[in-house]
Amino acid sequence: MTESLRALADRVGADLQTLEDRIRVEGERRLKIRFPRGFLRKAECFRAQYWFIRDENLRRNIAYTLILSDVYRWILNRTDLWGTAREMIIKEGVCLIGALCESITKDAAKDICSEKAGLKRRTAAMTQQGMISSEEKKAVDDLWDWRNRQHLFLLNDWEYNKYTLKQYNDAIRTLRGLRMALDNYFRNMETPF
Repeated sequence: MTESLRALADRVGADLQTLEDRIRVEGERRLKIRFPRGFLRKAECFRAQYWFIRDENLRRNIAYTLILSDVYRWILNRTDLWGTAREMIIKEGVCLIGALCESITKDAAKDICSEKAGLKRRTAAMTQQGMISSEEKKAVDDLWDWRNRQHLFLLNDWEYNKYTLKQYNDAIRTLRGLRMALDNYFRNMETPF
C-alpha cells in the first residue's frame, strides 16, 4: 500500500471521528455521510447470475439481499470495527447467506420436493437428482445449522467469540458453489423450464 493511501485512510478516519463527535455535541441528527459509490454491485448483476430462479419476485429479492451482503462486506473490509459489533455483522452475514441458500433451494427443488420440505430434505433430493454434489449438500446443510443461530432463544450459551471472518467467507463460498452447480445443472437440462 502506498504511503499516500495510508495517509488518506488515516485522514478520512480522523475526519469521521471528528464529525461523529461534533454531531453528538451539536445534535445535528439529519446529517448523512455519502456512502462510497462503485462498491455495491447492482441488482441487475445479481439477477443475471441467478437467471435459473424461476420466480421473478424471488430473483429480484435475492439480488437486493446480495446488495445488503455487499454493505456488510464494505463494513468488514473498509473499517476497523472490532469486538462484539464485528462478530454480530459477521453473524448477520452468515445468516443472510443461509437464508439465500434456503430460498434458492426452495425454488430449484420445487419440481422434485414437497412444498413443505425443509432445507436438508431439499438438499438431499437435489443431490439425488444430480443438481448439487454431496460436498455442496454438506456445505449448505452446515451453513443452515449456523443460520439457525439467528433464533436467540435456541442458544444455550453466549454468542461472544463465536463468529469469524472465515465463517463468513465460507458462507460466501457455499453460496457461490450452490449457484455454480445450479447454473450448470439448468444450462444442461434437455428441457429447461
